[in-house]
Amino acid sequence: MPEDGVQDIQDHYEMLGGAAGVLGRPLADEAPTADGIGLSRDFEHGSIYWTSTAGAHEVHGAIVGKWSELGREGGTLGYPLTDELATPDAVGRFSHFERGSVYWTPLTGAHEVHGAIRTRWTELNWERGELGYPITDETDLPDGTGRYNHFERGSIAWTLGGGAHEVLDEPLFPPADTTGVHRIDEHHAALGGASGLLGAPVGQEQHTPDGGRFRHYQHGSIYWSPTTGAHEVHGAIHGTWSRLDGEKSALGYPTTDETATADGVGRFNHFQRGSVFWTPKSGAHEVRGPIGWLWAQLGHERSPLGYPITDQEETEHRHSQFGVFQNGIVYADTVRGPYEVLGKPFQNPRHDHAWEVHDRPDFPPPDPARAGEWTVAEYDAGISGLHAALLPTGTRGSIWYLAYHDEEGHGHHDPQPAADGESRVLDLDRRTASTPAYHGPHGHLPNLFCGGHAFLGDGRLLMVGSDRGNAERMRMLHTFTPGGPGGGTWRHVGSMAAGRWYPTAVTLPDGRVLMIAGAKMAPEGFANTTFEVFDPATGTVGPAMPAPALEVFGGAVTYPFVFVLPDRRLLVHGGWRTRFLHLQTAGFDPAVLETVPRPGRNSRTYGLEGTSVLLPLRPDSNPPHRARVLVIGGGGADPVGVRTPATATCELLDLGEHSPAWRATAPLAHPRVMPDAVLLPDETVLVMSGSSRGFADNGANAVYEAELFDPRTETWTPMAPTSVPRLYHSTALLLPDATVMTSGTDALWNPETVHEAELRLEVFRPPYLCTGRDRPVIEHAPRDMGYGTSWTLQTPDPASITSVALMRNGACTHSFNSDQRHVGLAIVGHSGSDLTVAAPPDGFVAPPGWYMLFLLRNGVPSEARFVHVG
Repeated sequence: MPEDGVQDIQDHYEMLGGAAGVLGRPLADEAPTADGIGLSRDFEHGSIYWTSTAGAHEVHGAIVGKWSELGREGGTLGYPLTDELATPDAVGRFSHFERGSVYWTPLTGAHEVHGAIRTRWTELNWERGELGYPITDETDLPDGTGRYNHFERGSIAWTLGGGAHEVLDEPLFPPADTTGVHRIDEHHAALGGASGLLGAPVGQEQHTPDGGRFRHYQHGSIYWSPTTGAHEVHGAIHGTWSRLDGEKSALGYPTTDETATADGVGRFNHFQRGSVFWTPKSGAHEVRGPIGWLWAQLGHERSPLGYPITDQEETEHRHSQFGVFQNGIVYADTVRGPYEVLGKPFQNPRHDHAWEVHDRPDFPPPDPARAGEWTVAEYDAGISGLHAALLPTGTRGSIWYLAYHDEEGHGHHDPQPAADGESRVLDLDRRTASTPAYHGPHGHLPNLFCGGHAFLGDGRLLMVGSDRGNAERMRMLHTFTPGGPGGGTWRHVGSMAAGRWYPTAVTLPDGRVLMIAGAKMAPEGFANTTFEVFDPATGTVGPAMPAPALEVFGGAVTYPFVFVLPDRRLLVHGGWRTRFLHLQTAGFDPAVLETVPRPGRNSRTYGLEGTSVLLPLRPDSNPPHRARVLVIGGGGADPVGVRTPATATCELLDLGEHSPAWRATAPLAHPRVMPDAVLLPDETVLVMSGSSRGFADNGANAVYEAELFDPRTETWTPMAPTSVPRLYHSTALLLPDATVMTSGTDALWNPETVHEAELRLEVFRPPYLCTGRDRPVIEHAPRDMGYGTSWTLQTPDPASITSVALMRNGACTHSFNSDQRHVGLAIVGHSGSDLTVAAPPDGFVAPPGWYMLFLLRNGVPSEARFVHVG
């Protein structure tokens, strides 16, 4: 078998998400095709076919069923030239093949078009043209003189002498008028004639430009076409249809008379490609296309959306549409298809009165002592915090932010990533932001967005890789040194062996940083199944070490969850599988742990990302510093789209057990994908943000309610809701005052519900700060803490201190914070104002770097001091 073909199929499978993707698990190895030209491999839900000329492409679902009927690669269509793709109108799906195509919609099913008929259909603008989607395969004409395909609104026939020609008179379904009344006058008579609904005629019957006919009456009109029959329109519905350009509009001809809605409140007319609905309160408005389809699926006017209150409009970026309803907005674009956001619609004067939806429910006022409280900060950093890290500068610290440079007018989902990046440092003492200096080959900060990062042992932040689109940039390594003018300095320090887009970086016990996984740049393949190590002492990168153990993750090699464990291993989790790397031998353990089987089980790592934390490492556990890992939420069951419900499930892995295995723990109250999780000094875990449906940049339904997990009882407690919606590209960090700050959510890579980059910062005061109890005070603490030592600080009442926590400075992006860590310190004595604790034993428990030291009295934390460990 051709080795390049085998590799191409494997790379393509990984790019599609591997076992967690659309195809599922492999059923067999690659095999030659029957004609000897290509290779194929079968999976649970489809196949991948390869030839040296066409490359590797998948087929699945109804489309592969139709292709199989036609003989697969040996039949009419030949080998696939594309994967299954969404149609531009977001209604259907298609795959192109060597000699034709297969198109599918929920209403029409899957049908092939090829040859001269396909060529003519292409000239008529495919499914967006007058004919719509195919509703038959190519078939012999009854008289045997040629071939034809029927389409939704007509047919194309081909004959040897005449070529291919369309006929716009072949109905998809029988006309709604089944009484035999097809002529306009007869229909008028059936409606009561001059004394009926429409009144007397006001003119003669006339022709429409496309072959239909109409006649106006005192109170309305009747329109007829060969495919629809004769139907009346009158009143406000007639007015709206006429304003939209009548039968020449996107709606086409009426297919019903005006009819009462099922709830008895309104009226409607259906048309060829949509409807107009009216109520006395909302007026008359159109619904059509994907928006109309979704509204119908939800129950029309009886759905939670209610009636339409506007006609459909283009969004400000002009590549999608939206329709406003009484209780929400439905958006539809070629990337995501249609999706609804429930809430109160309003016109925002800040955006030229563009329609938006206020989807935050009216929550009852929370009790801060039980649920904490959120406050929107009166300052910001000037950019959206898509990457965020806490710097140990000043008393309250500073926050490093990174984003891409968003040129005005880019619009949503610009296909080419911006070349430049933006960075700010927000000084929390002064509440002002500065722009750091950059030293590197570009002369200015390149776009490092979508890279990974971790703190080096010396306190610098290492930035790994970048956004896709530039092979050189994806290999770059940069450091950020905190402090000084501009809040710090960027410096280019080298390159990796291959690109990494969405990698994870983690600080090792000796202060180096391990960089693992991520995606490479074509033609190198998709998955980067290697790891590399950056040494800050020499400023060099070690050789790329092959990590075939990562192949069990399938395509889920982007932003894997990675934790340094006290037992000298590295936990790496991708998709629904976990592997362990022995840090002293650089070899992977053969064991593979799988998460708990459940209905609709899917990946919890990017882009169906939930989040994950290493739970607090307690010195008094058995064994000491017993490691437990929690995974939280994530995307729903395949096939995943913008409307797929997220999961609320959570799982826990206790590595102190004799035979560790993932097990289910208490679920979230609110399903969420792309949330953030922050370890708190009192050993609880705060979870916030994310969308209740969708995945990655396809989540439009913000979850406002925060939740608090207690590892001791494995229970969740509802917390106060946020004010600011945080969706894709949000971040959250623990601050030295024991609060949590959230930031981020950009406009470029979020759904149309987000009109501009979110600059607002929001701060959460947990319940432990809202009870009125006095907080402990640290009077003095040494700046450095060595491993395995006794370490003394000063506090006014050391005997009252019940616990001490080291909280590693966090560095967060894309719903994962690989740097945060909670290390409990044993109290070994006190005298006067001195409190002595036992420092962590080694870097496997507390990797070297900057931490926040908190004293706690019965769960209430002090303000922290920055301490360098190691």
